[in-house]
Amino acid sequence: MEFVNPLPSLETMQANYQKEMTGNETDGGLHSNYILERKKRIKSFSKLHNSRLSLIEDLYPEKGNLLDIGCGAGFFLNSAKERGWNCYGMEILPEYVKYAQENFALENIHQESIDESLNFEANTFDVITLWDLIEHLRNPLESLKKIHEVMKPGGLLVMWTPNVKNAVLLREKWTGYKILQHFYFFSGESLTHLLEKAGFKIVSLKTNKARKGLLESKGFKPFDKSEKPNNLIKRFLRSAKRDIKNTLNPLTYLGPLFDLAGYGFNLYIIASKPRE
Repeated sequence: MEFVNPLPSLETMQANYQKEMTGNETDGGLHSNYILERKKRIKSFSKLHNSRLSLIEDLYPEKGNLLDIGCGAGFFLNSAKERGWNCYGMEILPEYVKYAQENFALENIHQESIDESLNFEANTFDVITLWDLIEHLRNPLESLKKIHEVMKPGGLLVMWTPNVKNAVLLREKWTGYKILQHFYFFSGESLTHLLEKAGFKIVSLKTNKARKGLLESKGFKPFDKSEKPNNLIKRFLRSAKRDIKNTLNPLTYLGPLFDLAGYGFNLYIIASKPRE
């Protein structure tokens, strides 16, 4: 497992958060575009959320209590709610908590950080999700132990995080290293070891989208700010240019092989709390 050493102070963390998430302008930074991007691409994000939920439900068909830690503005939880889950969420940004409560009627979302506490009774949750979160935590092992305690025996922990093995070619120029808020960098092996140390058993481990970071060092772009041209000819030319670029890119064909070999950009892992 790779990590930032020494870990930044809380003051430095807050400064980095301000720089990356809010920027220096009112409409700058990453989080100012988060809600707008999800509203603009609602169908794409809904498809993504439902595909994740379908995978979870294949393994855990009983739709019980689901906790999304780092739930953002509640878009994933809203999809889960529509499918019959009892939804709970934790989020550190008050703007997101307010949006989720007012727009999705998600009452059980609270402003809270797992680094500080996890205020639920033992054996409460059937499923707990961490989408792009564990790499931000100051003490991931302690957080996983807290999660283990509040999860029901047989419950599932579902996580998605950047895969450090994707840095095999670019090394220190890998795009995953450029996020100031990333403190830990996991491979499938290191995350498996950490989860087992916290008491979990691995159910599934996959990587995908190897081409995203294998030869790409331009940086992390979580939100697509580009607008589609209104002119049909310009839209056609844009699509044609993209298709030609993909056709000529060797990773279009080799990427799936790198994914299977464990070098995809995203690490997607599902673990369970063993039954007594």
